[in-house]
Amino acid sequence: MRSLPRAKASPGFTSEVMREARRDQKIARRVPFVWRMAAATAMAACLVAIVHIALVQYQRHQQVETLRAEQEQLEADLAAVKKIAAESEPMVVLENDRGTRVIMDLDTAIQPAALRTFD
Repeated sequence: MRSLPRAKASPGFTSEVMREARRDQKIARRVPFVWRMAAATAMAACLVAIVHIALVQYQRHQQVETLRAEQEQLEADLAAVKKIAAESEPMVVLENDRGTRVIMDLDTAIQPAALRTFD
């Protein structure tokens, strides 16, 4: 064998063999179009679900903040009403069906209305 002259392949043969080898590798590695589309669709669906969940959480957070602010305002209003009620003087309001209204201050009343008799 060593005595035979060394044969060299033509440049066209070498490039053709390399092209076929690359083509066989691409065919073996190529993922079908359907699988690529399925993967892209799944990724898009996951992205939409994540955005939706984040939006729902943000809206709930805003509602909770609004309710907390309203609760604080109501508590402040209630405290103000309790303070006014504690500071006010006791009074009695008497009213009949004809629209006559009598307001009596209990601290300055001379005689309670129940003890007065009109005979």
